[in-house]
Amino acid sequence: MSDGTRALETDPSVCYRHPGRQSWILCQRCGRTVCPECQILAPVGVHCPECVAETAGGVSWRPANNVTPLEKPKRRRSRPTAQRVQSLLSPPGVGLSASSVILGAAIVLWVIGSFSTLPFRWLAVFSSSFGLAPLPFPELQVWRYLTAPLVYSSGGFSLPGAVFFALSAVFFWFSAPQLERMLGTRTFLLVVAVASVVGNAAMVLTTGFSLGLTPIVFGCFAALLVTVWSEPQLRTQILVMIGINLLLSLVLGGNGLAALIGGMLGGGGALWLLRTGPDRGWKVRTPLLIIGAVCVGMILIAGFRALT
Repeated sequence: MSDGTRALETDPSVCYRHPGRQSWILCQRCGRTVCPECQILAPVGVHCPECVAETAGGVSWRPANNVTPLEKPKRRRSRPTAQRVQSLLSPPGVGLSASSVILGAAIVLWVIGSFSTLPFRWLAVFSSSFGLAPLPFPELQVWRYLTAPLVYSSGGFSLPGAVFFALSAVFFWFSAPQLERMLGTRTFLLVVAVASVVGNAAMVLTTGFSLGLTPIVFGCFAALLVTVWSEPQLRTQILVMIGINLLLSLVLGGNGLAALIGGMLGGGGALWLLRTGPDRGWKVRTPLLIIGAVCVGMILIAGFRALT
């Protein structure tokens, strides 16, 4: 293998088999970037053709835009779709990942917040009209739009709050680690960040305060939906999960509708732009610029609300 070919295979922004194609999806076995034509749906995430050949099949080919693959691997009998659904949506194994760090931080801050108002005062995003801000205009303190999902309690344990937190944590644990394995940590964190910013900015513009993990949970659901849209059973399963969580959020959280809608639009929209941008001939930075402009715009609109 020449040095040039080896360099192309290690470039994280292009497909290792098609150097001219940008992609954000990684093979879950070897970690190399693969474009839509080279992505092969595995029980969990996607694999590249070489990894499929090495493991003797067990996955189904899913080319993009009906393009005939250059090297269609030999397959053995595929697992039933129902088993693929269960594999994708089953709890992950133990291991340190970005999703487990986020959930761990949320649990710690929820415990602290049950006895103190400090997490809410310094990390939550809320309207300055609440009179709780440690500094003027909390809507303009940008970090709050990213840290707000980690904060639930505002000082004082309550059973409804504990139930709502527990349900949000469970749904996050059933969706976020799977999404991280499918997209890779870098893209996963981008999806979560955008869902958090858009969802929490929407909350400030409507009810005036944040409601914990809700934006990023629904952002993960929407991103999963974008990823598996071509698989009917997976799509139905995730839609059912979204419906159940939506109902629970409305019953237990009441005023979190803006957060979940904003989170879904932010998370799902960000991944959709990243995945469809190369097909439209966009440069790599174009989807990122659009995503960044939306996030900045939402924060500025929330800040404008604080000044009026």
